[in-house]
Amino acid sequence: MTNANEDNSQPVAESPTTGNGEPRSTTGSPHAEASASGQAKATQKAAQTDSAQQDAGAEITGEAIYRYCQSCHGKAGAGGTGGKYPRIAGLPVDYIDKQLHDFKSQRRVNKPMIPIFKHHRFDETVIDLVSEHIAAMPQPSLALWPYQPSQAALTAYASKQALAEAGAESYQANCARCHGEDGHGLTEVGPPLIAQYPTYLKKQISDFAAGRREHTAAEHCGAPDAAETEALIHHIVELGKD
Repeated sequence: MTNANEDNSQPVAESPTTGNGEPRSTTGSPHAEASASGQAKATQKAAQTDSAQQDAGAEITGEAIYRYCQSCHGKAGAGGTGGKYPRIAGLPVDYIDKQLHDFKSQRRVNKPMIPIFKHHRFDETVIDLVSEHIAAMPQPSLALWPYQPSQAALTAYASKQALAEAGAESYQANCARCHGEDGHGLTEVGPPLIAQYPTYLKKQISDFAAGRREHTAAEHCGAPDAAETEALIHHIVELGKD
């Protein structure tokens, strides 16, 4: 329900990709219109189900609320579309809860999330329920390893070994204090970075560096350029390969 474009950090169907594996823009195409229409219908169906439950006096569950999320994040919470929609299954409950509150208040702006929070029932109780449901979902296997840096990044570092070493050094200096030495996250400080799409990570790093997304420890994150970002992501993927 988070995570890449605009913070359009959130799969319905896999989109065409460019040569480097990142999603190719389909803005204005019949495919994009059909996809948007499908997501709207899925959200509408979830809303109808939720309303029916309320009318019947049925208990609202995290599983039922999660139907609002499936059109982007999938039934298993694995995200997709090359990382446009992040993996959310198994993330820490406190982290998910905070992101949902930030989306609701638009402290964190993500256009696909705005219609969801216009529903009058997305209150504190609903956010707690769906956060607990998502956190309890098993972490999916995303098959992200090995990460292949772009030719531009390899050129900047002269070799893949040099890139890998630079990424490890950057991670220890800028990320480990909040996300852990192994990238699994530190419960009350930072979420896991492993088992997350490189495209999504790249977008978030860029947004933090540019001030488009807030971070309580932003002063420790630095502002890596494109090659440094790829080196960092290479290291994160290596941390999560097992």
